[in-house]
Amino acid sequence: MRLDKAGLGLGAAVRWGSETACASVLERRPAMILLDAQSTEADALVGLVRAASLIAPVAVLRPEGRDALAAFTAGAVDVLDRQAPAAELAWRIRADLRRCPPVPPPPAYPQRTASQRLLFHVIAQAQGPVCCHYLRLLLGTPSLPLTLRALRARIQRLLPHFADHGLTLVVDGQWGLVTYQTRSADAPGTSLA
Repeated sequence: MRLDKAGLGLGAAVRWGSETACASVLERRPAMILLDAQSTEADALVGLVRAASLIAPVAVLRPEGRDALAAFTAGAVDVLDRQAPAAELAWRIRADLRRCPPVPPPPAYPQRTASQRLLFHVIAQAQGPVCCHYLRLLLGTPSLPLTLRALRARIQRLLPHFADHGLTLVVDGQWGLVTYQTRSADAPGTSLA
């Protein structure tokens, strides 16, 4: 990639939603995710940015002439024109990285697939409720998100691991959306779902 030639070693690109992508995120623990949105529609881009933001701040690489508003509205820290000179892109990414918070140490993951470990990490580290919609996109693709049934089954298998870490999973469902949040198991008013 031309950014590597500009002195910004990003590593290999991975396909969104794959086991390889999940494993890469867990191993590399990125300070920021660079999302290549070359053929992503605006609505799908919003979901991808919000899903990827569960892991780390997101910068979006977009084709020239495409509106950046959807990505910024979804929470992207920057939107970069794909056709900009490589040196400019590299410097902007470095500037974005300086503003990213430090990467927390990884939790002790359950011995599961990479996607299960990533799901555990996202829910256990979240600062607030996490919507099922973004978890489904995180573990699937915009055109084929993980089904809600499959997500529920995966979360059910993680319940003992949350308990092993002193966490209780709180599930809240309203109007067809479900959110997940962990709390300390000894905190008053928590309930396991």
